Amino acid sequence: MHPADAVRQLEYAVAPTTGSYDYEITHWADAYEDVFADVTERGDLYDVMSVIEQVSKDCSEDSRPSPEQVKVVADSVLTDGGRPLTDGGDEMESSD
Repeated sequence: MHPADAVRQLEYAVAPTTGSYDYEITHWADAYEDVFADVTERGDLYDVMSVIEQVSKDCSEDSRPSPEQVKVVADSVLTDGGRPLTDGGDEMESSD
């Protein structure tokens, strides 16, 4: 999924629950596009949809999560039982 498509999905998920449409949702969703770009690069469609689901739960008529808060959500999706933040690399040997 492209980041712009993820933004649209978030708009569709949030609009009915917040009672707001168009400019306001587009503004906030566009603010999250960089986060979605990161998730699509490091994760898969399931990860993107998980971020959309969690972020839409945090949206209300009166507030939206900041891009920094959405980044925290994305990082938790990609690491907590999800994909590691690194490529795995070589394991460090412990010195006993």
